[in-house]
Amino acid sequence: MSKQRSARLRAALLRGRQASLRISWTVIDQGLSALTNLLLSVVVARSATASAFGAFAVAFLVYSLVLGFSRALIGQPLQISSASATQEEFRNSAGHALGAAVILGSIAALITAVAALAVGGQSGAALIALGLWFPALILQDTCRMAFFTERTPKRATAIDSVWAVVVLGGFLAALAAGVTDRVVIALTLWGFGAAVATLYGMVLLRVGPRMRGSLRWMRDRLHLSRYLGVEYLLTMGIAQAGILMVGFVDTAGVGAIRAAQVLLGPTNVIGTAAMVFTTTEVARTPTASAHHRSLLAAAVSGTLGVAIAAYVGVLLVLPGSWGEHLLGDTWTGAKSVMLPMCLAALAASLGAGPTATLYGMGLVRATFNINVVRAALNIVLLAIGISIWGASGAAWALAITEIVLLPLWFVRLRIALQTGERPTGDAPLERNEI
Repeated sequence: MSKQRSARLRAALLRGRQASLRISWTVIDQGLSALTNLLLSVVVARSATASAFGAFAVAFLVYSLVLGFSRALIGQPLQISSASATQEEFRNSAGHALGAAVILGSIAALITAVAALAVGGQSGAALIALGLWFPALILQDTCRMAFFTERTPKRATAIDSVWAVVVLGGFLAALAAGVTDRVVIALTLWGFGAAVATLYGMVLLRVGPRMRGSLRWMRDRLHLSRYLGVEYLLTMGIAQAGILMVGFVDTAGVGAIRAAQVLLGPTNVIGTAAMVFTTTEVARTPTASAHHRSLLAAAVSGTLGVAIAAYVGVLLVLPGSWGEHLLGDTWTGAKSVMLPMCLAALAASLGAGPTATLYGMGLVRATFNINVVRAALNIVLLAIGISIWGASGAAWALAITEIVLLPLWFVRLRIALQTGERPTGDAPLERNEI
């Protein structure tokens, strides 16, 4: 019996070590991706005119929105439906997901080109430079999601490293060569780097885009993507609208909120990594007990909550001189909204465990319903807060929304576990019950 206990203990320690390595590589990858975005933005800002950087910002916002929407339609359904598939089923699904990425990327490129012609000027040129590469950009992100689904985040880090080297190295070389149109070259390198990283990613995956059957693959996952897609548009739309509303009553307030978001960037990196990791772990064990899933959700929320609480605690006591060194004149505004923004980040981190568990279980209709509540709360609270208190009111609206939603995530997960709720829709998920 003691030998059996010892064997079980060794097996548990090995699983724990493997899980620790996966979450570590997931955090590293998310951090690398965020750092590449930040460095490119900083380099462009320091080397281009204010109007040119504005055009770059517009193009980058379009890129962020398209990428998030494509992940909701392709990457997340792949992750949820194929995490527990056999290797052959996974490769087949990944190939069709890559094929869907080509189709969606081509549509995005066409729409962006039309918008660029309508806008014209520097922003139009920036959109054309970016839009031509949308197929590669969406393919690269789909490769990353495939690696997370396969539980090989180290490979996602590898292709993101290639991307970072191509983009940043190429841009510095362009500066040395005296290239004048910094925005166009930066966005062109952004897309070219994604193309190089995608080729490397497909080599590692040992599968390429399978165009035939890709539309059927998307249709078979419509029970997931229709909720995830609308959920993304709804939450992102309300958030962006809220920031724009602040600009109508307090122009400097927009900068204050953005500055606070920059300082809270590491919380997004860790939170996103935890969500990706947990969703995959839950999706790959469809027969796990309710007790196991409840413990996992609590462990993720608890660990993430402690880490985020420590970080935001440091931000809240950050000396003014340090804040001014980091953000310059925008520190005063950022400090005025720091408390509610930190509370919002902390509440969101505490809800990550049940949220990711629901996603992993395929219960996207449940997450959608809660996010509809989020949207309604945001609309009401942002309208009241901004009209009376400006940027501070907007920040408190975001914080109150996250705090109100926090118990809803845990209650909804408990209901799903107690009732043995099945995945949304009738279409079967690809699962290996062995």
